[in-house]
Amino acid sequence: MGTNAKLVSALNRTLDLAGTQLRIRYYNPVFDDVYDEATKITQSGTDLWISGIVFPVHGKEGSTESVLMSQGKLTDSDKTLFVNGSISFTGSTNMCDIQLGSPTGNLYTTIPEGGIMYETEASPVYKKQFIRKLTGSLING
Repeated sequence: MGTNAKLVSALNRTLDLAGTQLRIRYYNPVFDDVYDEATKITQSGTDLWISGIVFPVHGKEGSTESVLMSQGKLTDSDKTLFVNGSISFTGSTNMCDIQLGSPTGNLYTTIPEGGIMYETEASPVYKKQFIRKLTGSLING
């Protein structure tokens, strides 16, 4: 078993033991032919249920969080989500929502500048994604 496989296996065990159940729902943009500026989104495929580890943003001096906070791209109420590296986030605030908890929970969305992939042997191990709480869904249910 290579280094990457060992790290992914260890991460998956950690997620199984300490992870929070979360749901990722992806959306596709649909452009309105009538109004040039109008864009709608529709759900794409089925929901993805995984485990992830969630922490508050800490903003320690010199960290990625502190840089993004000083630029106004992160706030104290944002969270840091760690998931398996194979999980895809689109990087756009309008392309996915993330529900923390099952069967219900608060909705979050990704922060565009807040995704960092950690790799070894040119393969993904885990992903760190900053998320922000939504006040509603991306689409009307």
